[in-house]
Amino acid sequence: MMPRARPPAGSRSALALVAATNLLPLVGVVAFGWRVGELLAVYWIEVVVLVLAHSVAALFAERPIDLEDRSFYIVGYSENTELDEERWGTEPDPIHLVSWLPPIYRRNVGVVVRSLGIFLFLAFPLAWVGGDVLSYATPTVGLAAVGVCFAQVAEVRREFFAERAYENQSPYMVVEAAQRVVSFYLTIGMLAVPAVAVALISVEAVFGSGTLDAVAGALGPGAVLLPFLIPVTLAKTVVEWSRRRAFREDDPEGIATWFTGEDPRREWKKDEESSGDG
Repeated sequence: MMPRARPPAGSRSALALVAATNLLPLVGVVAFGWRVGELLAVYWIEVVVLVLAHSVAALFAERPIDLEDRSFYIVGYSENTELDEERWGTEPDPIHLVSWLPPIYRRNVGVVVRSLGIFLFLAFPLAWVGGDVLSYATPTVGLAAVGVCFAQVAEVRREFFAERAYENQSPYMVVEAAQRVVSFYLTIGMLAVPAVAVALISVEAVFGSGTLDAVAGALGPGAVLLPFLIPVTLAKTVVEWSRRRAFREDDPEGIATWFTGEDPRREWKKDEESSGDG
């Protein structure tokens, strides 16, 4: 059975919709007093669920791992990692759980377990928040977390199971898709947070001590924290739009290429086509 044809790539109106949806929380912070911390908590939960959903999906991937000539290595793997030939060089034994799901493969469990070390990196924001983390465990965040879980599960089902992608991917490739998103967010965070902090300190230095307090008093405390939220929101917009393009386009360009992952067979096919054209 061939996979169903993918829908056409998104248009500018679709991009505008994704951007507007992600920029809406900024309006909520300024106009309606939404807590920046709660929004960031929901974003963090969304990333965690993304990783967990892809980890589960990786158990169903049929193809063996190929680490040759990769530029991105998931947590637990490197260019020096040696694969067990007996495990990855032979046909795997499928384990059928229920009739309405494809089989899982025991050899994939080790890949998933090793990759869960990514949670050490996801714990960085919690260390930064410290003891205040419990203050964000509100009913609003809980309700949003439930919605995030359903959305991520639906996304994985659509991209991985409905398209039968598990037949053409290895567990490494499935986990890689999520870890590329995490890597992108961490990079943006490490660059944006210090830059915004320096910018706010500079504002105080130029306009005088107490400037930010005055802004917070006039517009609310969220206005001062808003600059930290803007890079995260823009990064989230880039991630969602790029992942959509990576899924819908056979050969996406620009930053969307970061979220396509590395498929050795796809690269082999491109090299073959280039040789044929020559």
